[in-house]
Amino acid sequence: MAISLLVLYVNSNTELHEILRMPVLIDHFQQHRQMVKDISFWEFLVMHYKTNTNHDAEDNQLPFKDPAHSFTSCISALPLPKMRLQEKEPIMTSTPGWHYSEAFFSSPLNEIFQPPKLA
Repeated sequence: MAISLLVLYVNSNTELHEILRMPVLIDHFQQHRQMVKDISFWEFLVMHYKTNTNHDAEDNQLPFKDPAHSFTSCISALPLPKMRLQEKEPIMTSTPGWHYSEAFFSSPLNEIFQPPKLA
């Protein structure tokens, strides 16, 4: 799945899909080779890519030759919002209005809730 998504992205958002037209380049070079026997591949590339003159209709079929297949992407990066934490004064403070004076309440039921004693 990851490979297929990567291939889909590269094919649609980059110019690497032009590599699929490489057989057209090789066929066109073979045609030139039949007409001019001693032409090198480098001379062929210079003749077709360094100059803007087209000598036949197949020149625009060559890879990376047609400007209609160009891709432009506009990317904007937005800065992250800055956050600062500040300590605020409490809005309201409260003091308890009642409290017990003794921490222990004596009751006859207290004997029930004692842990067992070792005898």
